[in-house]
Amino acid sequence: MKADNISLAAVALVAAVALLSACEKKTTTVNDTPPGSTSSTTSTTTVAPSQAASNAMSATTSALDKAGDAAGDAMITGKVKTALIADPDVKALRIDVDTKNGVVALSGTADSAAHSDKATSVARGIDGVKSVDNRLTVKP
Repeated sequence: MKADNISLAAVALVAAVALLSACEKKTTTVNDTPPGSTSSTTSTTTVAPSQAASNAMSATTSALDKAGDAAGDAMITGKVKTALIADPDVKALRIDVDTKNGVVALSGTADSAAHSDKATSVARGIDGVKSVDNRLTVKP
């Protein structure tokens, strides 16, 4: 929970910096008069606040989506590992579970092909799992 708060604070900080930097005022001085003259022209360009806010909002949304995906994958991994531990047929301590974008990868060893298939079945039964990549090796 503490890590979620830190991540959210970091995203908010990035959004604030993006918003402030997007509102930067730029001034350019152009000398377009003949030598010896004392006049000059100054032009100022300002990014519209609504565009700056839109840019910051887009960056924040993107960062939150990435953080949400990572948190969702971690939650799926935990649920799959817990379900494997709860199953008496599966030797869960020999199985590593990794999740990326909802795809669960099982690696390690199983005592039999039936136990390997059971691990795949258990993982598929978890909410949020899109597919399972069974890389388990059956021990002879």
